[in-house]
Amino acid sequence: VQDPKHAKKTARNQLHSGARLLVLGNNVMLYRHLLTLAQAKNHAIYIRDVVNVDKQDDGAAYRLFHSDVLEQMYQNELENNEMQSLFVYLFVLGDLFDSYLNRNIFHKERIIMAMRGYFFLNMWAEYIES
Repeated sequence: VQDPKHAKKTARNQLHSGARLLVLGNNVMLYRHLLTLAQAKNHAIYIRDVVNVDKQDDGAAYRLFHSDVLEQMYQNELENNEMQSLFVYLFVLGDLFDSYLNRNIFHKERIIMAMRGYFFLNMWAEYIES
């Protein structure tokens, strides 16, 4: 990955890809989860971010990993057990990207965020391999 912005777009596009199934714990992350979020009454992402997407859209990647999406999921969709893995994915990766891109974070917090992402991705890779 070339830079954090590119990584953010790649992480967003993985959710749109049908070539890979993203498994986290007992759940999978599916395209329809994003569509459900975009079609909700108080949506934080737009339909255009989910349907006929521009894969290079920085704004769409920014909106997907924004805390407003996590808030929407927490308030409305998290009781749906299927969405828990998507919540974790968006939280941890959004935190990781924020640790690189946000200029208002102190060094200690930045290191904690980056290490959380590092350990999460390593544990997830080990889980998938086993």
